[in-house]
Amino acid sequence: MRAPRAFRSKLFLYRLLAVIFAFEAMILLISFDGCTKLALSNLEKQMGAISVATVCPELGKRAEGLFGVAIATVLSLLVGSEKEN
Repeated sequence: MRAPRAFRSKLFLYRLLAVIFAFEAMILLISFDGCTKLALSNLEKQMGAISVATVCPELGKRAEGLFGVAIATVLSLLVGSEKEN
């Protein structure tokens, strides 16, 4: 039986960064879709232009705040792993 390979932290951090970007895209798509459906349902009830920005005004700021810290953490860990080698 072969011995397990050594843990490759740099590869792990790159994969983690890719997962964060994919998760961020998924969350943004789901929330934008939900806001669009909510805007359309409000439009059917009222006669007037209702946009996604009026239904979910803070969508971009929330996404930026949610994932900014996660991405910064992974990037700082990547820089830290570069200095160790």
